[in-house]
Amino acid sequence: MAIRKYKPTTPGRRGSSVADFAEITRSTPEKSLLVPLPKKGGRNVHGRITTRHQGGGHKRQYRLIDFKRNDKDGVPAKVAHIEYDPNRTSRIALLHYADGEKRYILAPKDLKQGDRVESGVGADIKPGNNLPLRNIPVGTTVHGVELRPGGGAKLARSAGVGIQLLGREGAYATLRMPSGEIRRVDVRCRATVGEIGNAEQSNINWGKAGRMRWKGKRPTVRGVAMNPVDHPHGGGEGKTSGGRHPVNPAGKPEGRTRRKGQESDKLIVRRRYATRKRG
Repeated sequence: MAIRKYKPTTPGRRGSSVADFAEITRSTPEKSLLVPLPKKGGRNVHGRITTRHQGGGHKRQYRLIDFKRNDKDGVPAKVAHIEYDPNRTSRIALLHYADGEKRYILAPKDLKQGDRVESGVGADIKPGNNLPLRNIPVGTTVHGVELRPGGGAKLARSAGVGIQLLGREGAYATLRMPSGEIRRVDVRCRATVGEIGNAEQSNINWGKAGRMRWKGKRPTVRGVAMNPVDHPHGGGEGKTSGGRHPVNPAGKPEGRTRRKGQESDKLIVRRRYATRKRG
């Protein structure tokens, strides 16, 4: 993937860029793998906003992605197409299995149209192949890692990310996450070899607010700029600092949300903030 920069023909174009989509081989998705995706606009069943900054955006259809791949062990598949997916940052690959079934998977880096992929304990260690962590060599970069055996891929699913397999000891494998966190996962959990493609996605300059609206993202308004009826920080004569510790519109404290005593704490070897670089 490469990034194409626009000429500054208008203020909104100045500095903005877009992916060149050179890796895309098909413009229309597989109809049998599409389901409707109704818009929620950040509202719950009562019509109240529970997630801010959502609404509008282009109409989409959801592509059914195979995050498990455990029922196709030993069945080879051919990469028919690399496609765009509006619901995620990564590209998706359409697989044609030897038994005639079609499925989508997340497209790893260097996977191309015409390549062969497979899953199962006997699969080769090459991008796109899916197998348990106990069968993957130490030091390999993987993505789409399960947290529980058979639960489907949960970790490392965004564009350009990968997880490094640091070692194995007993029933657990040690992984280095994209955030720098080091944690243990059951060796029976599956992972896909390689890192996710489309790594340049994070370098795109969206250029104008309108492109964010196309994606369904609404503006972020500061609480101190609102009226007191809209936010606990609102109101006051002239500019104010809010007058209290930062809170959300419901009045609950903002900031750190991780809580001690979680079930997963015993599997985390080192927290992500221990490796965070100070700018």
